[in-house]
Amino acid sequence: MLQRLLSEFLKVNGVHQATMIDDRGKLMSSVAAEGQLPHTQQAVELTVAALDVAQGCNQGELQEVWVEGKGLAFVDILTPYRIVMLSGSAGNIARWRHVMDHLRPQLATTQEL
Repeated sequence: MLQRLLSEFLKVNGVHQATMIDDRGKLMSSVAAEGQLPHTQQAVELTVAALDVAQGCNQGELQEVWVEGKGLAFVDILTPYRIVMLSGSAGNIARWRHVMDHLRPQLATTQEL
C-alpha cells in the first residue's frame, strides 16, 4: 500500500523519486526508476539542517523544506515519526505539495512493512 501511494508522486511532472523515512533516518519505502538508490542520506541531512535553523532562530515547528536549484527537493514532516522526500527536476514544487496534501491522511496511517 505504501509503495502504491508513493508511486502516485511519480505521476507528477518533475518528480523522479519519492522516499519515506522514519524519525531515525531508516528507510521505510522508496519508489523511483529502476536502478536508482533512495536519497535517504540527503533527506536526513536536509531535515537536520532545517531543524537546526528553525530551533536556533526560535522559528517554531518545522513542517516542510523546499529546495530549488539545479535539482528540486521537497521534504515534508508528515508526522513526528515519518518524513517524505520528493526529488526531481524541472517541476513545480507547489504542485508537489498539493499532491502531498491530498495523500497526507493515507500516508500518515499506512502500516510499515
